[in-house]
Parts: sequence; structure tokens; C-alpha cells
Amino acid sequence: MSAPIDQPARDRIATDLTANLFVEAGAGAGKTTSLVGRIVGLVRSGIDIGSIAAITFTEKAAAELRHRLRNELAAAGEHAAVAALDHAPIGTLHAFARRLLNDFPIAAELPPGFTVLDELESHLASEERWEALVDRLLDDAEPVEGVVAGGSELVELCQLDNFRLESGGRRLADSFHDNWDLVETRVDRSDPAPWQLDADPFFRRVLALCDTPVPDDDKQAGRLAELRSSATAGLEATRLGERVARLVQLEDRCEKVKRCGSKTTWKKAGLDPEGLDILRSDQLELAAEARDLLATVRERRRVVLGAVFGRWVLDAARERAAAGTLEFHDLLVLARRLVARHPDIRRALHERYTRILLDEFQDTDPIQLEIAVRLTAAPDDPAHDTDWRALRPLPGRLFIVGDPKQSIYRFRRADIAQYMQAADQVGADTEVLSANFRSSRPVLDWVNAVFGELITEQPDAQPAYQALTPGRRHFLEHGSVTVFGVDEHDDLGRSKADEIRRREAADAADAVATALVEGWQVTEGDQIRPCRPGDITVLLPARTSLPALESALDERGVPYRAENSSVVYATTEIRHLMLALRAAADPTDELALVAALRTPLYGCSDVELYEWKAAGGRWTVWWRPDDDTPAALVDHPVGEALQHLGSLARRASRMSPSDLLSALVDERRALDVALDRPDARDVWRRVRYVVDQARAWSDAGGHGLRRYLAWVHLLASESRNADTILPEHDDDAVRIMTVHAAKGLEFPITVVSGMTTKPHATKSNAVVWHQDTWTISNTSTPDPVFEDFIPIDEQMSDAERRRLLYVACTRAVDHLVVSLHRYPDSKPGETAESGRLLVANGAADEAAGATALSPTSERFVLDRADAPELDWPGYDEWETERRRAIADARFRPSVSATYLAGEADTDPGLDKGAVDLDLPPWQRGRYGTAVGRAVHAVLQYADLRTGGDVDAEAAAQCAAEGIVGMDDTVADLARSAIAAPIVQRALELPHHRELFVAAPVGGRTVEGYLDLFVETPGGGIIVDYKTDQWPDDPDDAQRADRVARYRKQLAVYGVVVEQLLGAPVEAAMLVRCRPDGPAEEIVIDRWPEALDEARGLIAETV
Repeated sequence: MSAPIDQPARDRIATDLTANLFVEAGAGAGKTTSLVGRIVGLVRSGIDIGSIAAITFTEKAAAELRHRLRNELAAAGEHAAVAALDHAPIGTLHAFARRLLNDFPIAAELPPGFTVLDELESHLASEERWEALVDRLLDDAEPVEGVVAGGSELVELCQLDNFRLESGGRRLADSFHDNWDLVETRVDRSDPAPWQLDADPFFRRVLALCDTPVPDDDKQAGRLAELRSSATAGLEATRLGERVARLVQLEDRCEKVKRCGSKTTWKKAGLDPEGLDILRSDQLELAAEARDLLATVRERRRVVLGAVFGRWVLDAARERAAAGTLEFHDLLVLARRLVARHPDIRRALHERYTRILLDEFQDTDPIQLEIAVRLTAAPDDPAHDTDWRALRPLPGRLFIVGDPKQSIYRFRRADIAQYMQAADQVGADTEVLSANFRSSRPVLDWVNAVFGELITEQPDAQPAYQALTPGRRHFLEHGSVTVFGVDEHDDLGRSKADEIRRREAADAADAVATALVEGWQVTEGDQIRPCRPGDITVLLPARTSLPALESALDERGVPYRAENSSVVYATTEIRHLMLALRAAADPTDELALVAALRTPLYGCSDVELYEWKAAGGRWTVWWRPDDDTPAALVDHPVGEALQHLGSLARRASRMSPSDLLSALVDERRALDVALDRPDARDVWRRVRYVVDQARAWSDAGGHGLRRYLAWVHLLASESRNADTILPEHDDDAVRIMTVHAAKGLEFPITVVSGMTTKPHATKSNAVVWHQDTWTISNTSTPDPVFEDFIPIDEQMSDAERRRLLYVACTRAVDHLVVSLHRYPDSKPGETAESGRLLVANGAADEAAGATALSPTSERFVLDRADAPELDWPGYDEWETERRRAIADARFRPSVSATYLAGEADTDPGLDKGAVDLDLPPWQRGRYGTAVGRAVHAVLQYADLRTGGDVDAEAAAQCAAEGIVGMDDTVADLARSAIAAPIVQRALELPHHRELFVAAPVGGRTVEGYLDLFVETPGGGIIVDYKTDQWPDDPDDAQRADRVARYRKQLAVYGVVVEQLLGAPVEAAMLVRCRPDGPAEEIVIDRWPEALDEARGLIAETV
């Protein structure tokens, strides 16, 4: 086959290593292959693999890049690079930022060994901070510190526009938290000036207008009475909230006067009809004045909330940095700050990372470009201190690849305008990869025809469309494009949204069934075969279409599975479980209660619900039958269901949400109910996934059923598109996922549905970051900032929606099926639904290669293997086997000496467990307090003969443990141990420090660390350093108890060492370190008896 049309660009990427390149790679263009080729070329030219930073968008992409690099480097004979590949800086942007901060933690004002919270831990920490903030803001009605400390003024400001502190305030807090770097530069956090709403003159003008003579029987008479009542109440009100509420009423009533009043009525009453026009005009002027006053209230709210939440998020960011518990966004901001503010570090990193390659550039945070440019430009360029945008990378140091047509992560701060300006900004040469190696020619012809019209260049909002050229090697002409929903809907009833969604889902299911029944051919390597359910994927732009799609697929007997997390939480059985938990969490939520009763978990029919209510039953989880209960309700199904929900509500206070969810699944037989469904395995998978997620939430510190349900709401929300694909490769079923989750994937048959969705415009009470400032959106009366932002937001939302369609359609390998369903009264434009846009741009045209769906009338029957005949054991045999399995499961195959000593939770001095590979190397095998760990580290590395390096080792270990200032104490404790006779004796004999030991004893592996093991002619001595303190009196009970517990632990070590060496251990002793004198040596008494006791302990411990 001939070379692809863009081969010159591919050759230049691989060979022109001295040029900075900006590559636009279309969908399926093999950009990973090009990226690998460039890195291999750099390595072959002599560049160390460790100095090439390749930054990807996801961890999955990084793993694939590393895997392919390993193969290509090995094939090129670059074995040294292969050996060093695992340590090379190839990973996500966050991983690279973490690497930079790990190298220079002190300069970044971070403790060494800082950690990064995962998404779940970050969410829980944010929840706790939010609850603490709300408690503080509501603690005092009139705080001395003023409105920034909360109080009545803040609460009443938040009443306007139904903003509310708990909802609108939370949205603002979340946006500030996610964009705290913008808060730092754009939000004024100084104390707001004293302020008072000066509305009395306005209220008096309203009262004066109310004295206008009007006919008694005219509508204006009633309107003026309303205005008089509101204005009088406003003048008399003392609370800000009441005065603002009156302003809202007056604005509304003064505004709506176009049809209020009749000139005929005025004329009959002997009044000048023109007076009505004058009155209406005066009322409209008052409405405008009310709007101006309300605008001052909104501005006051913006200023106050900016100060309150701005300080809160920046304080939290500083606290996270000081504690060394960072979030993902912290990594980017702090890494940028590090390279921007420290010229010496910037130079060091410039020399260390001589090449930087950015993948999927269209979807990443703009901070990425700043970090990359600062590291690739001359480190001493003056523009570092003025405007980084003026920096130019040195030749060959920067390589960027992306596709602006696939920029779909605006909600994650991806900035298409930054992408479109980047090539010129960094002075890079532009190359285009247009050959598509994924899709068939029919699919590409349709995509080019439609999206060539749908995606048109708009400055800073939409790139020019780059046509894709066919490039795949096998079955290029094989494939098809099918559309459904071509005809307009002209018979929709009142519930047209639900009906059109149902019809679209039915057509999508018909398309899937048709492909399966007719056996549409799909390619597999250089072969072609009939499709299976697993070859088909339905992509949805939003999960609102999922319930209808599930029902339609069920009706046609088509197996399916929802694959990404937000879709999983929208599936029917998971929604049913959450409804039951909601009813248990909030006994006042009657809607959730009745909805839960109607689910298959409780199976109450509408007739039974009616009977219950008609007989006097109440909607409450606390219902219990008593002597006064009507006979009809005693054994009623609704009553039984309410009692179970009540048991959940009672258990919610003492059980974790994960345990409560597990109990609900078990007691209501949620898994058993799915047995007769064709998608039973997928139901089980989803339920297990949700239970596991709940358990992870609890393990991360989450507590409280309501908090858990709020977290579930976050997981299922449309705005959360950081979806996790749930793999299930052994069950042949149609896959359903969102378009965002499908990014980077490909499917033999792709069905794009959910086309009745419209672009999401910014709603009221949301935070808007615009240019160099911010505001709170209000769609009815926008302030100047939001008014300027609205057309830009609409343009950007529409442009991204078009790119999302492009991403969805370019996932298809062989066959593409597209929904064109749309509302009959919609018009093409920025606010039109996606189906309307596609039709308007030729998606249904035969010239583009589209064919209307001809659905099959046959029902799809899944060809499943017959279930094998099973030789079921008798009950007694089964029970015996079950008990044996439980007993085996309770047996620990591997335990530490600490666990056997039974003191891990009570005494840090005993905490010497098994190796934790997640710890940094210098902490593996350490235990106890930070001081204890530091002392043990010093004794592990210091010169035991002279002790001359103790001070330096102590300083280093204290820094590593974050106990700066304890250097002298740690050094004194270590010196006392070095001076101990047994340690000095060890210098003349073979000895081992920090020795890990493990051996099978009594059917299990026992393991742990020995601080010091001295080989002696008698077999050896175990030495254990202790830094905890206890009384010196030998007869003291506390001392005796402490030594007895340590005796047990050392005896377990002795049994392990004897097993390993096949020789006895002579003795064991404690070396009790002291900061103010020589260490105390305590020999373990009755050592042979201690060993026998330890053997018994190992045998008895479960």
C-alpha cells in the first residue's frame, strides 16, 4: 500500500529533532506512533531517555506510550534506554508536576515526602472544611469581625435570587477551590467597606406614586394597593433580607404593567386616558430604579463572598502545603510557581529536561504550557520576570501534539483559545497529520462532508476543519453510515421531551438489533466476520437518555452494560438502591419513600399504595402496627416494606453506608432479582462496583449516610466527566458510555444517540471567570461582566458541542449509526439540539453517504452456551465445606511479630510490621513515632565505631520526618545506643543492621525487622532499640509490663531466626536509648521459656 498523504510530516516528526514542532493530529491519525518515533529518534541521537519528559493526558495513555516505547527502543537496540525507561519522566501532567516538587520540596515550601490526596480523599477533606466554614459563618448573628465572619448580613444577602448559602454558596466555594490560582490573582479579599442599603428614598417615591388618582374599578387600583403595601413594609423593615424582598416585589409589579389598566375605564371615570400611559411610564422607571438597587445588593454579595471564600480557599491551600497533603490542582499551581520564582531551580530543570513533549494538548490545563515554555526557554530570559508569553523555547526542545477538533474538556479548564494561539506564541513550526488509520472510507467521507460544514473557523473559539484522509490498510472500502430519526416529529403530545427520548431510544435499539440479526460484518485484523454484541457501542453525550435506552434494549432482548461510572449511577437498579437509602436517610422525604416502595426492592403496586393510604396508612419509615392499627394494614405489603425501611433508618446511625448498602442488597435480594434478566451479570457487576465504591468512601474517612448520598450525587452528575471505565471483557454485551469516556477509544460499530440534548448555557448563581475578573451569573439581570461573557459562553458551548459530536462519530471503525432526532419547532443555531445541527449540515444526505435505517422485524436471540449440569452436593456436605472455607479464610497466611505480640494498636514501640512497598525507601521497616523512626534511621546508617557522622545523619533524618528542630535530641538518643556494650561488641563480630527476616512457622509466614543481629559463637543475639520512655525503678509495674510485652515480640523474632538459621538464638536484649545519659541494656530473662511461649502464640493466633 502506498504511503499516507501526510508521510512528509511524519518523517519530519521522526527526524527533524532540532526544530520545535506543533502538530495537529486528526482522529485516528496515529499520533502515539509519531510520538514514539520522535522519542526513539531523540534517544538514537544521543539524548538520555531520563531527560525526555513526555507528558500525556491520562495514566492509561502514559502506560500505552511507555509500553510501545519499550518495544521500539528494544527493536532499535537501545537497551540502556529500555533499562532506564521505568524511571523516565513519562506520565501525566500531574505526575510531572509532582516530580518537580519532589526534587525541590523546600523551595516549593513543602515538607519532604509530601503526599497527594486522591479524588475521594480530596472530596472528603473539602466536605469537612465546608461544614466547618458554614458552622463558623452561622455561629454569631452579629460577629465583631464584621460581615467576613458571617452573620445575618451574609445570610440575608444570600437570600436574593434564591442564591442561598448552602447551595449557591457551595457552588461558589467549589469553583473557588477548583480555581484557587485564579482566586489568588482576580478576587479582592480585603475587608469589604461598611455598607447599607439606602432604599428609603425609593420606597417613598413608590408611596408618592401610589397617591395617583385611578378609577376604583381599574386594574391599576389593585396594582397601586400592592405597591403601597410593599413600599410601606420596606420602610418599616429593619432586616436587610426583608427590605431586599420588598425591592424584588416592587421591581416585579412595576415591570409588569403593559396590560395593567384600561384607558376606556379611565375615560368613563372622567380621568385623562393619557394619565394611564404616564403612570405606566413612572412605574417602569421605578422598576428600573429597583433593579439598580438590587444590582448594588448583588455587587455587595459578590464582594463579601469573594472576601469570605477567597480567604477560605487560599488558607486551605496553604494548610495543605504546610501539612504536605496536596490535591491534584495544587501540584500544577505549585510547580508553576516553583519554575517561575526560582531562577536557579529553573536552570537546573532546564538542564535536566532537555526535551519536553506534550500530548493531547487540546485538553490540558493552560498551566501546562507555561511550565513547558519556562523549562524549554533560556532560563535567564528577562521575560520570565515580566510576561512568560514572550518566552521562546530553544530550538528542538519543545514538541506539542493535539487536535483542536477534539477539545471537549472546557469544564476542566481546557482553553481552546490558548491552543489556537500556542503555535505562534512559542514560535513552533506547524505540521498536520490527516491520514486516519482507524475508520473505513464510507465513515470518513460522511465525517468530512458533515463536519466540514459543522466545524467552521471562529477566532479563539473553533479551529478550521482539517479533512481526514483514508489510511487504514485492510478493508478500506468496507463500512457504512446509517441514520435514523430523519423525519420530523409532528405528533408529539405535551410530554414531548419524554416521548421524543423514548422514540430515539427505540430507534437506537432497533439499529443495534438490526446489526446483530443481519450480522453486519466487522474487521478484526486482516479478517472480516459477523458482529457480536460486544462490537457495538452506544455513545451518549449526556446520561439523561440512558433509562429510555435501557428499556428499549431490554424489550428487544439485547444484552448491554453501562461502562463508565456516571452512567452506572444512572442505571435503574442503582437508582432504586439509592432511593431506598434516601428514604432511610431522611424520614421526611415522602417522595423518596413512595418512589422506593414502587421499586422492585419492595414491589408495592400503585393499587397497594392506594389501599394503604385509603385505609389511613401514613408515609413514614417509623410506622409500626399497634393495637389501634386497622386490621387491613397489619399484614399489608406496604407496611412490611415500611418496617424494613425503618430498620435501615435505625441502623444508619451505627453502620457505615457501605455496610448498610450491603445489607440492603442482601436483605432485599437485589442480586437474586436479576437472575432472570439477560443482563444479570452486568447488574451484578454494577451493584458490586457501587458497594465497593461505598466501602472505599468509608475507608477514606467518609461517614454519615447523607454525606454518602451527596457524594453519590456528585459521581452521577453531568458535570463530572472524569469517568472511570469499568472493564468487563468476558461478557458479550453492547457497551454504553458517555462520549467523554470514549475519548481515545474505537469501536467496530458506533451508535451515536441522545441527539435531542442542547448546549449547556451558564445558569444563574454560578461563578464566571472572565478575562481578568470574576462575577456571579444572573441570567435575568446580568451585571456588565456577565453580560460581556454571555455571547462568548454561548459561542464556546456551541463550538464544544460540535467538537463532541466529532469525537463521537470518529470512534467508528467500520459502521457508524447516527441519531437525527430533534424537536419539530427548533431552528439551527447555537441553541439548537444536536440532531437539528446534524440535519442542517447534511447528515441525512445521500451525497454524504448516509442511508436511512431499515429496522429488522426479527427479534435478536443471544446465542449462549447451554448451562452445564452441576453435581450439587447435599446440604450437610455443603455446610461442612462452607465452615472449612470460613475457617481457612480466617487463618492469616502471613503475620508480623507485632501482630502476634498483640500490641500494634497500643504501643508505637512495637509497631514493626511487614514491608510496606508504598512507603519511600528510607521509611521501609521503620516504626513508632517520628523521633523513633529518625533514631532508628541514624543507627542504620551512622558509623557505629566513631559516631562521627551522627549529627549530619540526625539532621537529614529529622528533615525527612518533618521534625525539624529535634536534631540534638535524635543525635543524643543515637549516641547513647552506639555507646551500649552490645553495640560495641557487635563491631568485633559479624553483624547486620535493619535486617528483614521471614520464615514459615506453624503453617504461616512470620516476618519483621531486626534493628541489630549479632552473630556469636553461641548462635546470635537479637538487639532491639527502644526510644520510648518508662520509669527507671526496676520494681515499677509500668516498666515490668512494658518489658514483658517487648519480651513477647523479641521471642517471636527469635523463633523466626532459629527457623532460618537452623541454629539456636543465644539471647535477646533491649537497648533503651536516653537523651541525657548512657543507654540501658535490658536482657530478656528466661529466654528459652520465652521462645516456647512464642511458638505456642504463633500456633494459637488466628
